[in-house]
Amino acid sequence: MTKQDVYVESNTAQSLAAQASSRGKTLYSFTNEVLDAALRVLGQGGNENEIFPAWKTSRVSKDIEGAPFLPGSLIWKMVERLYRSDPEWLLAEWAEAGRRLGERLRILHPTVEDLQAGLSGLQSLIAERKIEVQRKPGGKDRAGIRLRVVTDLTPELAACGERFLEGLLSAYAFQVTETHAKDGTIEIAAVYRPQRPAEHAEEETASRTHPRVSNHPRLRNQKGAPSNP
Repeated sequence: MTKQDVYVESNTAQSLAAQASSRGKTLYSFTNEVLDAALRVLGQGGNENEIFPAWKTSRVSKDIEGAPFLPGSLIWKMVERLYRSDPEWLLAEWAEAGRRLGERLRILHPTVEDLQAGLSGLQSLIAERKIEVQRKPGGKDRAGIRLRVVTDLTPELAACGERFLEGLLSAYAFQVTETHAKDGTIEIAAVYRPQRPAEHAEEETASRTHPRVSNHPRLRNQKGAPSNP
């Protein structure tokens, strides 16, 4: 095959050379592999902005043993049905799922500010439309944040999303002090509280034994009337 010059930024050329060297490949062969992979995505209707988020979501999903190909509508239907029979168990499981994801994300994004930026590189966590993180001043061990997530979830699903986010924040050593969910918008206030490993294990055991449940929304039927669990 004939070769042709393709001009790129010097930083890009240096990154390509470094990656090729780390893989034991020539710059020529590695660059062609990268471009061929990107062109396959573009040729099937994708765009360059989808490549990194799709890879990142796939990698994190594997790390937490997720199931990325389940339809979201199926998951939400299962959640609403389980909520009728055992809300305590369901909310505790969502909190645990959030913690597991948070522990993985903390490796990629060590601080909450990094996390906010990094979430833009992931596909939707809980069908959110907007995520805002505000820092609250405080002492060394009492710095706080306020997390605001706008969704179009039903009250039942928003309650699960709320616990999911609480679990995620716990992986960053934030202890939730206040939560509020209304009309699909979830607001959480938390303070930074680093824990010793033994203290963390003790608190986690207690949370599993006595999961926190408060202000459960009651499921509604299609006419809007409350339905009994």
